[in-house]
Amino acid sequence: MKKPDFYYIMAFNTTTDAIQAETYAKNRISSTIMPVPREISSGCGLALRFMETDEQSILTFCKDAPLNGSLYRMETRRVNGRHPIKKILPTE
Repeated sequence: MKKPDFYYIMAFNTTTDAIQAETYAKNRISSTIMPVPREISSGCGLALRFMETDEQSILTFCKDAPLNGSLYRMETRRVNGRHPIKKILPTE
């Protein structure tokens, strides 16, 4: 299986927001909780990683969800020791 070139993650300011996001995502979209990558600063240290790569599905989920977080697209390759990231959507 080929390693994906990128993935989407949502970072949160509080642990409560991260846990609520995990609960809300269950049975709605394939995702998992993970530590926030060092390339992204986040208050709580937890992020929701989306296991699928269809950006439109993820954007629809984020816009419909009652979540307080920021959506990022993170490359799996490293450039100068860091993963390039792009902020996609502030959901706040």
